[in-house]
Amino acid sequence: MPKTDVDGNEIAGIRLPDVARADSTYSGWSLRSGAWANDGCEGSGQSVAFPTTKAARTTSGDPRLSIEERYPTFLDYYYKVVKAISDMVAERFMLPEDAPAALNRMLNAGFATGAIKMTADEPEE
Repeated sequence: MPKTDVDGNEIAGIRLPDVARADSTYSGWSLRSGAWANDGCEGSGQSVAFPTTKAARTTSGDPRLSIEERYPTFLDYYYKVVKAISDMVAERFMLPEDAPAALNRMLNAGFATGAIKMTADEPEE
C-alpha cells in the first residue's frame, strides 16, 4: 500500500493541484460492494469530499480538516491554488498555456461544490 498524508491522499508521485490544494481525498481504487462488487470498475478510483464545516466534521467524526478550516477565505484558497499551479509550471509538469484553464477549473469546482464561498469582506474579482 502506498503511504498517504493526513487526508488519505498518496504522498508519492507528482501531486497535481487537485491533490496539493485538495477538497477531497482521492484514491486510485474504490470500495465496491453488493451488486457492483467485482464488476471490474474498482480500479477507476474515487473521491471522498472533505466536510464543508468544522461542525459537520465534528458531528461525523471525520478526522480530516473541513474546507472552512483549510481555506478560511476565498482569497486564501485562491492564492494556494495559484501557487500549486505555478509550482507545476515551474517544475515543467504543466505547460504555461494550460495554467489558466487549470485555475478556472479548480475555482469553478470549489464554487460548484459550495465549499469555497466569497465572504462579505473580500472584493469580487
